Amino acid sequence: MTPSEVRAELLGEHFELRRLIEEARAILRNGQEPPRSDLRAAVDRLAAALLGHSRHEEAALREILATATGRAHPEAVMDERHVAEHANLVAVLETAVDDSDGSTVDERVGEVLDDLESHMAEEEEVLLGEDLLGDEADVPDVQN
Repeated sequence: MTPSEVRAELLGEHFELRRLIEEARAILRNGQEPPRSDLRAAVDRLAAALLGHSRHEEAALREILATATGRAHPEAVMDERHVAEHANLVAVLETAVDDSDGSTVDERVGEVLDDLESHMAEEEEVLLGEDLLGDEADVPDVQN
């Protein structure tokens, strides 16, 4: 795949993650205490999608960054800290609904959703910008 194709795929996954975030937020906003089963199901779908996206993104971007020649690129962002941040977001999502206090759950889930949106916005700016993945002239196709 070309870097532009990888970028398009990853941005598509971000779009789907944002849809799942909005689904969870809608449950939180309904004005009543959300049934834990509904919130749990929404958060589980989001955690699963985030885990799949994280694995795809890390593998695809590592390969692109490793093959880029003569480019200034933010390798430090695609390091152990970034991988750990993804793992932490998934872990927190998976446990966010486990508290027995509904208001604590709602607050915690809301904070994780905010963190995830911020993380994706940073990725889109730093890792998925056209300046890194849009010009294919000096980056070979990535085999996926």
